[in-house]
Amino acid sequence: MTDLSPLQRKIGTRKKETPPPSMTVARVWRRAISHGLTRSIGLETRLGEVSCSAVTPDAIPARIAPGAFTALLDGPYGYGLAIVSRDIVAAMLEIQTLGRVQTRALPERAVTATDAAMMADPLDRVLAAQETLVPELPEDTMAGGYRYATRVENLVEIGLTLEEAEHDLYSIPIEAGPGGPRHGTLEIILPRRPEEVDEPEEAHDWSEQIEARVLGADVVLRAELARLSLSVGEVEALQPGSTLTLGRHTMEAVRLVAQGDHPLCVGRLGQSSGRKAVRIGETVAEFSEANLPRTAGDAHAGGGLPAAGFDGGGFDAGGFDGGEFDGGGFDGGSFSPEGQDGEADEEFAPGAPMDFSFET
Repeated sequence: MTDLSPLQRKIGTRKKETPPPSMTVARVWRRAISHGLTRSIGLETRLGEVSCSAVTPDAIPARIAPGAFTALLDGPYGYGLAIVSRDIVAAMLEIQTLGRVQTRALPERAVTATDAAMMADPLDRVLAAQETLVPELPEDTMAGGYRYATRVENLVEIGLTLEEAEHDLYSIPIEAGPGGPRHGTLEIILPRRPEEVDEPEEAHDWSEQIEARVLGADVVLRAELARLSLSVGEVEALQPGSTLTLGRHTMEAVRLVAQGDHPLCVGRLGQSSGRKAVRIGETVAEFSEANLPRTAGDAHAGGGLPAAGFDGGGFDAGGFDGGEFDGGGFDGGSFSPEGQDGEADEEFAPGAPMDFSFET
């Protein structure tokens, strides 16, 4: 038992709140047509069962009956179509011109440009309401955001305009006017929404994506041993067996050059783990150009690169008799770089024997 009076119990009794019904495809089109036709132009409508099926562009022209109005729709996922049967076209035109839907039989006539202009606004209102209701669907399967584009006069254009893929066909039976004197269908054909691809969690920011792309690009670096200046005649006289003499500081002044002939740093030539290698030392800005002769004229001034050792024909190596070649301190065994006191790194051996090839 309770101490509350019957009146208090009635006041305290609350009705159970029932959740609103979930949005369905049929409810979307019912509410869209109610807003676009009934509220905008005052056309009383009753809808039958809304159906959805798949259709391809090549099968659409066979569905269009004579006297029907066909409109091309433009939207975010490609083109679509709206097909309004002859009776519904007549009801929409009559309610806008005469203010009522007539019951007399319809004459056989084609849809005109004036008819299309009067049909455009009601169709856009239907599609705008549909766009608003699409996000309420449990699954984002219906395309939205479409509007009237133009009238389709030649049905052959349908197969050329629509994408060659399956489209969603929404067929909506309509009884228009008091008592339903006009019976017909409104068919909306829309492309299917593409499946959304989940973006990776990292690099959502645009600048981070650009940075990742740039830092992941390949950069070609060139280890430049020396540069020589030769006359055209000397270049033409080059042949297998010719020798080009380099400066004594060549192996200690190898330039690392990037694309566009942009120098990055200077290093020493040597060997690491059995392979030819360059140990990076100083930057080009810190390196003294006096220790890095690049042309024949600079070599004469600095005592590095003799220019008169090549006469265009036979080359006098000065003591080179086909036996061993004296490279001026580099004997093929080891060399002691200046400033190293004769000690070589265990992993990086500057004096390892190696073969050289030069580009001119």
